[in-house]
Amino acid sequence: MKVKFRSLAFVAAVLLAGLTMAVQPASAQNWPTRPITIVVPFEPGGSVDRLGRSLATYLGKELGQPMTVVNMAGAGGQVGATWLLQQPDDGYTMMVMPAMPYLGVNILITRAKYTLDDFAFVNAQWSDFLVLAEQKDRPWQTAKDLLDAIKANPGKYSVGVDFGSTGHFSSLMLLEALGLPPSAIRIVTFDGGGTLRTALAGGQIDFSILQAEGSDTVKELIRPLAVILDKRSPLFDAPPINEVLKPAYGVTVPLLSGSIRALITSESFRKKHPADFEKLAAAYKKALESPEFQAYLKSNKMAGEWLGTEASTDKIKTNFDVLKKYQSYLKN
Repeated sequence: MKVKFRSLAFVAAVLLAGLTMAVQPASAQNWPTRPITIVVPFEPGGSVDRLGRSLATYLGKELGQPMTVVNMAGAGGQVGATWLLQQPDDGYTMMVMPAMPYLGVNILITRAKYTLDDFAFVNAQWSDFLVLAEQKDRPWQTAKDLLDAIKANPGKYSVGVDFGSTGHFSSLMLLEALGLPPSAIRIVTFDGGGTLRTALAGGQIDFSILQAEGSDTVKELIRPLAVILDKRSPLFDAPPINEVLKPAYGVTVPLLSGSIRALITSESFRKKHPADFEKLAAAYKKALESPEFQAYLKSNKMAGEWLGTEASTDKIKTNFDVLKKYQSYLKN
């Protein structure tokens, strides 16, 4: 009888263990077990949409589950970012977005109901840089020529900006470094980088500080005067801005990135399911190491850089701190 009792007890224990495993959440199993949604909080066709769709293909392959891109445009990315944070924090909803400047502007200027700490930045894969450029028929041959003209004729010349962009911030920071008020240039705002580039190439504005990679399409119609980098770039033959400012005026400016495009999850997903988050990051890194993915990115003029979560977060927060310092300018 004792042997029979022990056998029954053993069977019951095995059945109980199996039942316990069956009712555990999906994340305790082999995440992911179903398709994943990537929200892109902008219209289809732009650079961030192309990045999201490429990740859906190559990252989805590494994770072993299909990934679907959903475009959710509105309020400079705020609609999609808010929606992401409203979803279950189980790792089945992610976002691809230019974390800077858009999340920064959402938080600092348009008062979104979230903070930077609500998001976990898996990887900042594609960061553009800024270029100070003029329409090619303008008379200035160097950045110093242009800046001297602005100092000598405050209010005469126009700069084009995509409102709230890092180019907008950089234009204002440049004026401050030179000891000039925002009124020293006529600021003309545009609804997006495409219309801004068209206006610059067509001579409707005198100059702009705008995203360099996007400006490759109008390269023959503009003259680059400086790059907002700490070294020269093969894309545009122009000196770094601080190499112009320091010897000529004894000043420098912070170097903001043009756009930091990243794969993002909610921070609560990272905290509640750290193993799943690490699996996501490892799969992303492996996808980027694929020659096939790198060839695709190169052919579509997209960067494929692996920074990792910590370095990506540091880069985004550094840019956010600069935006925070100068946010008052956009309210004037």
